[in-house]
Amino acid sequence: MNIDIAIVIALVVTALSHILRPRAWIEFFQMLRDKGDAGVFVVALLHLPLGLLIIAFHNHWGGWPTVLTVIGWAWTIKGTLYLTFPRIGMFWLRRLSVDRSYELVVGGIMLLVLAGVVAVPLLRPMIG
Repeated sequence: MNIDIAIVIALVVTALSHILRPRAWIEFFQMLRDKGDAGVFVVALLHLPLGLLIIAFHNHWGGWPTVLTVIGWAWTIKGTLYLTFPRIGMFWLRRLSVDRSYELVVGGIMLLVLAGVVAVPLLRPMIG
């Protein structure tokens, strides 16, 4: 269960950051975009290790825990695609702009929802 707790915390912190500081995220992603393929690799290396940790220590297919497993596989696939086909990552980096910073707020809200869903099995023993 420790990996679950770590991922819930990571999701909540990242979600709040996206909601409260979307322009900083835009600047970060624009900086990475300006680095070309190397910038895309940074994005890949943010996702791949977390995804691999999840699928290595939490590869459960059934009930609520499946949500975390799917997140792990999604991050692993995203990291792999970005490392092997950087154009895919560059496509997404090019979409981001200050005018579209609301998309990061929406993404942050979605991450909070995911954190809540992943937390359900952790809270169930406390609730009864």
